[in-house]
Amino acid sequence: MRWQVLNTVAASLLASTATASYIHSQGLPVEKTVTLPDGQIIDWVKREMQGEVATPPASLSNDPSLDSINLSNFNETTRGPAGTVPIPRSDGRLPRTKVGAPHNINRLQARQYAGKHWYSATSQSGNSHGSSAALSMFKAYVANNDDFSLLQTAVARLSVPSIGTQTVEAGWINYPRQTANPHLFTFFTTNAYQGYGDYVSGWNTEYRGWVQYDAEYYPGMELSPLSVVGGAQHDLQVQYLLEAGNWWLAVGGRWAGYYPAGMFVTRGNGAESTLADHADSVDWYGEIYQSEGPLTTTDMGSGHFAGEGYAKAAYIRNILITGADDRDGDYDGSKGVIVSDSNRYSIDTHFRSGTTWGSYFYLGGPGAGGVIGG
Repeated sequence: MRWQVLNTVAASLLASTATASYIHSQGLPVEKTVTLPDGQIIDWVKREMQGEVATPPASLSNDPSLDSINLSNFNETTRGPAGTVPIPRSDGRLPRTKVGAPHNINRLQARQYAGKHWYSATSQSGNSHGSSAALSMFKAYVANNDDFSLLQTAVARLSVPSIGTQTVEAGWINYPRQTANPHLFTFFTTNAYQGYGDYVSGWNTEYRGWVQYDAEYYPGMELSPLSVVGGAQHDLQVQYLLEAGNWWLAVGGRWAGYYPAGMFVTRGNGAESTLADHADSVDWYGEIYQSEGPLTTTDMGSGHFAGEGYAKAAYIRNILITGADDRDGDYDGSKGVIVSDSNRYSIDTHFRSGTTWGSYFYLGGPGAGGVIGG
């Protein structure tokens, strides 16, 4: 991915390790607090408590048919009062480090693989204001609780003077150390992944930067229903769009929230030299992180290889890129395709296919040993 995640965190019950969010540290009033079935603690706060909140874009890039399932975690008991938004409390278990998406990989560099990341990845260069697609959702098998498997996008500005890469990112991740089931994540970096901090870099709402707009969908939410091999396929639709000075994220047809683009104007750069003005690279891909020494058996996607196609392999479909002129066009993956180890993971691309799926690709694999689910 355009980032890479690692580090172990002490394991204990999620509810017992949840700490106050920045809402508490800022002394902001909480209207309601609930605990969800997965143990996540949500504080409901008035939207305006985050400061002046922007108005979302008028429309989405995706086909409305991609938003046919309800992903909300809330019911009448757990939903907040009118005018409030959900802010999850930190549990201290997010992957702690991250790096950029792969553009160069030496296939097998060592016999000990702890800390390695493995990819099935695509990339496209060119100035843009964002991208959108639908990602099939699976509960990918992971060999170790400190490992993860994910599908994501990274919308990036490369080679920012005195900095390097700046990104906004989103997708789904299965990371058992944090939660039992796959969940939506967001990430941003203004400083080429060189440390976390408020308005600098971070996951979800761990550090200040993200502005929550929607009352249903939020970074960190558990995703359901998931796809079933040989059965129903369910997608997570995501879109980043630079609109009126903010990088907005749509999830399932709803504008969940945004990253203020002004955060990316740092180290003496003008906005035109940073992600505040436009992106120049978009990546869509799958990634595995392994914490153990032997070659990992963690699955990517469903665990099936890309060549097995629909209802078996995971996919990313209807990939669009929003140009600097704000017009949508099919993603073409022209910057290249990378597969870290084709013996364990694969990709099958169909850019500008002329079908109802537009630009799409299948991806996935079972890891070392070739056994799905371990």
